[in-house]
Amino acid sequence: MPKVRDILVHVRVEQAERQRKCRRGAGKFISKGQMCMVVKTNPTNDDCSYGVEPAKAMLDAAWVKLGTLYNALGLAPPASGGMA
Repeated sequence: MPKVRDILVHVRVEQAERQRKCRRGAGKFISKGQMCMVVKTNPTNDDCSYGVEPAKAMLDAAWVKLGTLYNALGLAPPASGGMA
């Protein structure tokens, strides 16, 4: 069976090794040691870091979109996925 393609290849979660600027909200920072979501938008841009609250909003929106994609294909989401 062929390998399943990872469509989330440009998204990861990591612990900040230094203070970072959160890309959502003016003047918001991610402190050293905090967990954050990192998104690479394209090969020429730097990674964009997001704090926990903005990351949750983005993941919630992605969850809804994934549910819509499942429905459009006539599929049920994975049981362990917790999608409604």
